[in-house]
This record gives sequence, structure tokens and C-alpha cells, in this order.
Amino acid sequence: MLNAILNTFNITESASEQRQDCRSAGTVMIDVQVSSPVSQHFSCTLRCAQVGVLLAPSGAGKTSLLNALAGLSPATGSIQVDSKGAEQIDLPAHQRRIAYVTQSPTLFGHLSIQALLNLVSAEQTNAFDVTWAVGLLNLSGVLHLRAQQLSGGQQQRVALLLAMIKGAPLLLLDEVLTGQDHTMKHACIAVIKEYLKQTNAAALMVCHQMEDALALADMAWVLKDDGSCKHWQAMPIGAGLHLYQHQLLASFQDGSNGGEGHASEFLSVVQATTLAHRTSLGLTEYRLNGQACFSVHTPHTKPGQAVSLVLKANRVGLSRKAMPDSSFVNQWLATITSTREIVWQGEQGMLIDVKLVSKDDSDAAQCNDLSVWITRLSFNQLKPAVNEPWYLISKADALSVNSLH
Repeated sequence: MLNAILNTFNITESASEQRQDCRSAGTVMIDVQVSSPVSQHFSCTLRCAQVGVLLAPSGAGKTSLLNALAGLSPATGSIQVDSKGAEQIDLPAHQRRIAYVTQSPTLFGHLSIQALLNLVSAEQTNAFDVTWAVGLLNLSGVLHLRAQQLSGGQQQRVALLLAMIKGAPLLLLDEVLTGQDHTMKHACIAVIKEYLKQTNAAALMVCHQMEDALALADMAWVLKDDGSCKHWQAMPIGAGLHLYQHQLLASFQDGSNGGEGHASEFLSVVQATTLAHRTSLGLTEYRLNGQACFSVHTPHTKPGQAVSLVLKANRVGLSRKAMPDSSFVNQWLATITSTREIVWQGEQGMLIDVKLVSKDDSDAAQCNDLSVWITRLSFNQLKPAVNEPWYLISKADALSVNSLH
């Protein structure tokens, strides 16, 4: 869908690459300490067009960190947005080469949206032209209206346009996809990706929806607490989501987090290689740690292409042996690494972490960890134990391909 949206507006990968190459000037380096309201240390390096996501429970200090980076609250350390620019930590907010889309944007209500866009453009030394993005964000028909006449989702998309006008090398996004319907969420993702390429920029985002993080982010920073100070640890997006969801489940279990942590929302992300399209069967085949893997037909993937496959914990089961004559087209050999009891929608259940067995030396470096949710009754009947080999079984429609990334 992303390529289709871009093609509609004559924006292609090759065209954007011709506009801007990702040179060393497109590197963002941050190392800051924030003392209030949440004491935390954050360090990261983001390359051109890269998106990092902050993963932590509500109230952990994500927005506080973004406010500090934007210059809206105090912080110490260093913020470098390119190899030639000034140290951003010493500059007031309006002088920083950082654009910020807040969770609840405040727009001037006395101006039309078009007048607001013109005003912000006039204030920039070198304003970034966002004309191409107006239609993509479905805002062409509301430019004559004022902010209070727009829906919350429309206001959020206007705020995204206003932030992009600054043309800053670092874009901060606080829940920018929240409140958007499926079509507009895809459109926002397309616009953000294209903006980063055209401006040689990077982005740091906050979101609570796992699917949003997977669709947009390249890397994850997960908040960890060593007892003296909270700090953010960089991880690949799949490993970061895995750890973050375990943190949510732990907080859900001890009562410190009342709304998050359902096992049905526990996502596993694994890396696979596209092998072939079995169109007569309606399937696409992949190699996953040297083992065969199938999803419903995904024609946009090409043989040899690396993809991220997403699987929900309650869409996969366990079997002690292979089931060659069953309808479960996916049957992967794995080793159980841990089991834990959880509560899911009021029912007793078990979350079982497994590591896929590698049957191919070329895949040995891939650590594909997955999670399985089964009822307590099934657990008592099957009696799976740590370090035992089991088969993970699922149907093709249990897997979704992270095609936006």
C-alpha cells in the first residue's frame, strides 16, 4: 500500500534518492540526561531516514524526554543533528533544528489552515515545501477551514505538515498515528518516510500500538531501570517489542499497569527470506531459520527479499511431533526457553517463550524468539517444559508480513 500511495503523487524511491543522498550529514547523535519529572538517561545515533521508537509504559517519561529534546524542558548533555550544525542543547526551542509534533497539538484557531501553513512557512529561512503532502494527507478540502472545525485526526495531520515545514534534520513524533483510521495511518507513514528522505532527516517517535511501531520504526529504545537511574537500551525492533511486552505483562501482573498486557496483543516478530509465491495455493513461502514458512499470498514481496513476519501469541499452538497430514502449514521446530502464568481476559493461561531451531547455517545468526499463549488446561495436558523441543503449529493466515517497513 505504501508504494501505491507514493506512486499516486509521483513520489518514488528512485526520485527521492535523486533529491537527497543519505550522507554523513544525516546522522543524529544524542546523549542527554533528564532530571525532571522522570530522571532518565538517553543516548542514540540515528542515520538518515531512520526512525527510532521509544517503548515504555504510560507515565515512564517518554513525552518528558521528547520535550527535553525539543527544548521545552531542561536537559544536560549533547544533541547533534548533523556534522556541521551547532550544539542543539545550548539553543532555545525555536532555534533548534528539531521539529516536534506533540500528542495534543495547539493550532491558532483564528486562522484558516492555509493561512497557518503560509504563516509558518514565512517564518522559516528555508521553508520545506509540503504542498505534495497536503493531498496525500487528505487535507486539500479543509484548507479554508479553521482548526476548531477539524476532527482530532485532521488536526494531528495539520500539525505534521506544520512540523515538516521547518525542514529540520530531527523530527519528534508523539503519538502522531493515534486517532487516524487505517487509510490515513498509511498515508501518514508514507508522508513521514518521504519527508525523511527528502530532507536527509531522522525521526524519534512515541507510540503505544505495537503495529504502529513495526510499520514505521527501524530501531527500538526500551526503558530499563537499574535502581539508580532509568536508561534507554537500543535494540532491533523485534527484540525491543519482545522485551517491552514482557515489561507490560509484568506490570499488568503486579497491578501497576491496569490497561495493557493482554496476551492476545503479544506480538512476535521474526526475520525471514521470501522463497517463492505458490499462487495456485494462495500462499507465499519463506525460509525461517532454515525451516519452511507460509503466509497467505503476498504478491508485493519478491523472492530473496528479507521480510519481517508478525505472529500473535494466541494464533500459534504446540505439538510434541510433526503433523504432516494436518491443515497447519507452518510447523517449526523450537526449544522452550521459559514459561509464565498470566491472566488474559479473565482466563488463566500460560505464555511460553521459544527459540526457533536453526536448520541452516546461513540463518544461524538470526535469533528468532516467539511467544505462544495457551490455556492453563492445555498446559496441564501437554506439560511443556523448559529446554524441551516442540513444534510450533499455525495456519498461513496467522502470519502477517510487515510490508510497510
